[in-house]
Amino acid sequence: MNRKQATKIGLILASPLLIYFLIFFIYPIFLLFRYAFTNTAGSFSLSNFVYMSKDPILYSSLYNTLYYFIGSVAVQFSGGFLAAIVLNSYTGRLKNTFRMILYIPLTISPIVIALIWLLIFNPTYGPIDYILRTPINWLGSLNLAMPTIIVANGWEYIPFVFLIIYAGLQAVPKQYYEAASIDGMNRLQTFRYITMPSITPILVVAFLLNSIGILQGFTLVYVLTNGGPGFSTYILSFYIYKVAFAYFNLHYAAALSLLFIFIIGAFVYAMLKLTSVERYLGLKRENAGDE
Repeated sequence: MNRKQATKIGLILASPLLIYFLIFFIYPIFLLFRYAFTNTAGSFSLSNFVYMSKDPILYSSLYNTLYYFIGSVAVQFSGGFLAAIVLNSYTGRLKNTFRMILYIPLTISPIVIALIWLLIFNPTYGPIDYILRTPINWLGSLNLAMPTIIVANGWEYIPFVFLIIYAGLQAVPKQYYEAASIDGMNRLQTFRYITMPSITPILVVAFLLNSIGILQGFTLVYVLTNGGPGFSTYILSFYIYKVAFAYFNLHYAAALSLLFIFIIGAFVYAMLKLTSVERYLGLKRENAGDE
């Protein structure tokens, strides 16, 4: 078999994947740009982006997205980090049991989790209000709706952060801790000078993946509050959905989607530049002088 025949066979074998890639990736991106830069008449226009600069609901959605992002990162990252540290230090017989319990939310569909929390926060027969003996409209309050969603989202994704950090802790060589013990380090010093430097790349990766997942959040908002009360829980992904499938303005929804892609891309780029995660993930080669 010559090189030309091998290339032809390779293209034939790869053609299903190429066709799939063209239909479900390239073509939707083409449509996204086409709708974003045209008006309802189909002619080229920047009207969608002009309206975007004057859209009060968009500004409210961006503020809510930032609020949702900061709150969710704080809850999920701190919860996952503490759970990983505690379970990694625990040596009892129930260690595997606790670890299995922490994995449970990862096995449940997001829509099911949303329905579970909808029942938990129900002001009439929800268990939280029953324990407090006070009916509180958690999801109908302007001040409580977003924190409630953040708590529910934390329960769903703390195990994800835990799983990544716990795997990093398990990968730290035991010899490091043995050497620290011989040198007379206490637990705090061992954590500061051995554990943290060893898992810093893992923490950055966990933060990056968790942040991207948070920015793409939609299900909990859709099921728990549907953006209410008012626009208090409108996050950008939910607003895009509303514009596209409730207001049927596909052109403006496409423009908002491009803005969303730009925000996520800018965040990822900033994270890669501000940290050494590029080198850890193999995205950046060492300099020749460092090898």
